[in-house]
Amino acid sequence: MKIAYPSHRVVAFSLLGLGWLPLMASYQINRRLLRIQKHKIKKKTRPFLPHGIVALVLIAAFYVTWALFPVERSPLLGMTGDELRSGLSDDLSSYLMLRESADDLVETFEANGLLGREVNSLSRAERGTIRSLWRDGAMAFLEFDLLKGKYRGFYQIDYVAEPRLHSDTFLLAYMAYVAQYNACLQIVEMVDGNEFMETLLNEEGEGIPPDSYFFMKQRLTNPNVMLRLNAAAAYYALVRKDSGIDAGIVADFEIRRKALVKSFGANAEIFVENPLAILERAAFETLLPVQKNVAVQMSHIRTARRDYLITPEILAECQPRLEPGDILIQRRNWHMTNIGIPGFWPHVAFYVGTAEEVEAYFGELGFPPLDTLRALHPEAMVAMRTVADDGYPVRVIEAIRPGVVFQSLETSARCDYLGVIRPNLTKAEKFKALLGAFSHHGKPYDLNFDFTTDNMLVCSELVYKAYRAAGELPLQPEVISGRRLLPPNRLAEQAVASMGEGQAFSFVLFLDAVEKSNSIVERNAEAFKESWQRPKWDVMQD
Repeated sequence: MKIAYPSHRVVAFSLLGLGWLPLMASYQINRRLLRIQKHKIKKKTRPFLPHGIVALVLIAAFYVTWALFPVERSPLLGMTGDELRSGLSDDLSSYLMLRESADDLVETFEANGLLGREVNSLSRAERGTIRSLWRDGAMAFLEFDLLKGKYRGFYQIDYVAEPRLHSDTFLLAYMAYVAQYNACLQIVEMVDGNEFMETLLNEEGEGIPPDSYFFMKQRLTNPNVMLRLNAAAAYYALVRKDSGIDAGIVADFEIRRKALVKSFGANAEIFVENPLAILERAAFETLLPVQKNVAVQMSHIRTARRDYLITPEILAECQPRLEPGDILIQRRNWHMTNIGIPGFWPHVAFYVGTAEEVEAYFGELGFPPLDTLRALHPEAMVAMRTVADDGYPVRVIEAIRPGVVFQSLETSARCDYLGVIRPNLTKAEKFKALLGAFSHHGKPYDLNFDFTTDNMLVCSELVYKAYRAAGELPLQPEVISGRRLLPPNRLAEQAVASMGEGQAFSFVLFLDAVEKSNSIVERNAEAFKESWQRPKWDVMQD
């Protein structure tokens, strides 16, 4: 299928469908600007003369086109129809996870009431809770920007040739836009002029960029919000009949869209508070203050097909330093599967080694390790002895979608960042952990991210439960948004807090990506110990 720019007929159709917007949008923007600047229009002034209306409509039409339709070539044009349909399916799942994360954030803040408190009345623990939640929220809002950025070029898919793809890419971007702004608006309402709380949220550190709340609020108060919201509603009415997105998802979106429109109507005064200082800070394309070159790359999430920076050749050099039982901590940049997973590190895996490595490492225990594994977990042993699809030997067990599987190191650790840590346990304890990991082979992936149940698992849950059967490690799940879990980044944080001589963990390896030069740098233990504090957008470091 050829994905091309829409024909002039489609553009004309779109502009005709939006014909009522320019005058209304320009009026709203000018009214707010006039109110912001506190200009008073004298009664004898007629702001809309007949010839002025014509000029205003033409100017506004051009402005609408410029504001709604970005001029850069969309990364979607580099994809085939099948690739785009597959990507839409994956990204729709990511949207659902991200939408739930935003809902959880708002509900948690509403329940604990911390955003409305006086900062000087907060305990240190309560301040920490606010900062932790806000860090997760800031990352979720960035991920919404990633999703919007990928599909903001929907109009470049020919509506005549591919009406469903055109409609679905538009609707996914629109749903992400509405869910993001709904959550942001509710948080702004909870803070509600609490200047000291705004200062607390704007502080840099712990993975939070500077002035993050300021930038978020400025995006809410930008006149383009109303313009795009009204324009998107009009365009949605034109193309929604062609969408193939599940009716239940669309129905939920309709509720959120109406709530957002109602919120803006009830809080129009927010627009009055949009200061001229916004012109002094670059926050026009993304919700949060990230570098411009990062923002540009956001719209090309994994569609640019840049290969991962850690290659099989690099892994071949590092593999002899690994031992059965090591924990692999991983990150892939620009990857939509990072959505909904808080923190810099989104994935962990359990290093097993080949059958020969297992035999050599555990052979001194006084019993045949491979025979023991085969007797207790015969199906897992068959999977472990199978050559991986990429032709490399199987060395890793991990929980990925769709479930707990064995992989080669070259597939599992083909990523952009790789940290390796080693539990300081006896070989007997590590073998028990290996048995624990094998016992979960074949179980499905837990989309609810809940450690309470054992019938489905996520990546960090597999590692945690494997070692829980082996011995005491200072890894402790937490109750987050009503679920008991230990996200990978939190696992890394807890591990480095107990890392060093005579402690629970040892450092093995840290391969750090440098996006600016598309290269990998091996860094030391101190660099790894600080890595969990990086924000998700910290991908352009020197």
